[in-house]
Amino acid sequence: MKTQALRVALVVIGVIVSLQSAIVLDHNPLTVNSNPGLIPQPIRQGPLETTYALGGYYWFQIGAIGDSNSYSVDSANITIRTVYDQVRNDAHSYWVGTSLSTGGFVQVGYLNGLSTSGQTYCCAWFFETFYTPSCNCPPTIGPEGSAGPIGSWHTYSMVHVGNGVWAFYMDSQLLGRSPPPGDPSYLGAGATSSGSKYAPAGIAEVAQAVDNKDIIGPAEFRDLEIRQAGPWHQMLTGVSHCCYGYSSQTGLPNLYGVWEVEGHDDDFLAGSNIRQLASSTTLWPASVLLPTQLTFNFIDHSGNPFTPDWISLQDQSNGNVLYYTSYQSQNITRSNTYKINYAYWHGVNVVNDSLVSSLASSKTIQGNVFSIPVRVVGRFYSLPVTGATVLTFLPDSTNETLKTDSEGNATLAQLPPGNYSLRVTVPYGVQSVFKTSVV
Repeated sequence: MKTQALRVALVVIGVIVSLQSAIVLDHNPLTVNSNPGLIPQPIRQGPLETTYALGGYYWFQIGAIGDSNSYSVDSANITIRTVYDQVRNDAHSYWVGTSLSTGGFVQVGYLNGLSTSGQTYCCAWFFETFYTPSCNCPPTIGPEGSAGPIGSWHTYSMVHVGNGVWAFYMDSQLLGRSPPPGDPSYLGAGATSSGSKYAPAGIAEVAQAVDNKDIIGPAEFRDLEIRQAGPWHQMLTGVSHCCYGYSSQTGLPNLYGVWEVEGHDDDFLAGSNIRQLASSTTLWPASVLLPTQLTFNFIDHSGNPFTPDWISLQDQSNGNVLYYTSYQSQNITRSNTYKINYAYWHGVNVVNDSLVSSLASSKTIQGNVFSIPVRVVGRFYSLPVTGATVLTFLPDSTNETLKTDSEGNATLAQLPPGNYSLRVTVPYGVQSVFKTSVV
């Protein structure tokens, strides 16, 4: 690891960053910084259509959809982990949706986008209804941060409540309903289910993009459940769905992928850095051939444990890829050697090319995860400053916030490689900013 080891003269303080040991303080890795005054850009998401006239942008879609056993659905829900994306004048969304027997479409989930003033609009719930795929039917979008914090799980549900009206929920809290009879955007009295040709899908989407260079997620989806004029039940079979939404251009390939989390039915990753399957490839049910169990332990450069969001392993004998999001006693094919291609921590790959043998019962892997001690001192006499607040943002928009001890020391803990701006505020002083890097 290399970091900038420097002393910066600020207006009222100095800050020393070094690689020497210091006291590790707690941090808050899940904060979403929201601005209640922002208005989101109403970029259309979905639907799952490719049969209409092409527009001027791309709608890239990747995820899992039901087979014929999941037709005629009148309700669906899914649980999705909230991730942060950097968008490029477009929107990234994660949702459950279905086409309707009438030709309409309904969906609910969360999105990352931009405000009307061009600022980041992170992690807001949304729902959208289309009485026809070509209608001008913008989404209803919640407040910024309403689907946070980063890394949290939320369940999104859509339920037909009668007479062609659908209700949308997040964590059992009503978000809103589709337009009622008499409204120009009413779905229609026959819009009661997905009918005999359509099944619900869990989708990651880049909406209204100019190219295929966006990095989206990946996000983890699980527990896709449906109701077919009866009780709720798990979608028994999920197949891969790719590649374009309604009115999308198709000249550029969809580079995003979807894959089942190893050993867990109805649990999948969708987005960037995931291998792409051919459309309609079965994701679940799935089984592990000749399974044995392996525990993965990840430690930083100080020997402290951390838990990646997800990892991928490539079988060195046949090139097959496995994906995991939990790491204790996981099923893996016996007698094979694997290479870890990705281990994502705060949006950064921190492990690459580490070998894992399934003959072992456990494997400890050191990631490129570091801590930076910080010392805050007075500008003129270099005396330590107690109770100064040090704040930095990580690549996934989460932050670490801590206070210095009686010696002016604090430690920014478990940072992935990246460039960091540190904001330091002292009691009765002026906020100052300086930069350092971890590579």
